[in-house]
Amino acid sequence: MEVFQLKDGVFGELFHVNEADANLAILPDSIPVAEASMIADMVPTGFQAAELADVKLGDTVCCIGIGPVGLMAVAGANHMGASHILAVGSRKDCANASRGYGATDIINYKNGDIVEQVLDKTDGKGVDKVCIAGGDVNTMQEAIKMVKPGGIIGNVNYLGKGEFVTIPRIEWGCGMSNKFIHCGLMTGGRLRMEKLASLVEVGKLDLSPLLTHRFKGFDKIEEALLLMKDKPSDLINRLSPSKSNLNE
Repeated sequence: MEVFQLKDGVFGELFHVNEADANLAILPDSIPVAEASMIADMVPTGFQAAELADVKLGDTVCCIGIGPVGLMAVAGANHMGASHILAVGSRKDCANASRGYGATDIINYKNGDIVEQVLDKTDGKGVDKVCIAGGDVNTMQEAIKMVKPGGIIGNVNYLGKGEFVTIPRIEWGCGMSNKFIHCGLMTGGRLRMEKLASLVEVGKLDLSPLLTHRFKGFDKIEEALLLMKDKPSDLINRLSPSKSNLNE
């Protein structure tokens, strides 16, 4: 049975919120609305990658993809106690931002096979956990190859193309490596937003580096969505909010 979305979305002056008591959180006065908007979706999605990977104190973690969600996966792994965090990405601005959120090493896929780079950084041992926040249907193969036996892969990446996600047999231990794959839709809701907001409120999670563009007015919605879709190379940088691009 096909299910269609019949309600209008939230790009409107008024909209309906299902189960409002469970899905609306009170915003602390100290958090700007623009930063708070990220707590509803982008931040919890990235943190969930680290949660799905069950990052523990002292774990070595590789975060594949360091766009906005991937950067929050780095931050999540860091908050959960990871020691070495290897961030995979090619954009200089994203790499710099990932270091600010706790990445200890940058793996640039333009410099060669990322599995080989990760193994080189870990003396051939691989990583304890992998967070996937980018890539395609082939990325799971790379994650399997770089994670240790008994390790866990947490995936929040949306795979919009391709027929199959393949698993390499040998690196999978011929089915007996105890390598686990956890994936799922982002956990939302009031309680989760309140907990994440508390990290922002006390200064343990700074979202301002991710706020690089401001669009004012409903007539700018299409322009903003196309910017997010096209992802120019300078989309994320270390600009402070006061120096952000202001699209009036």
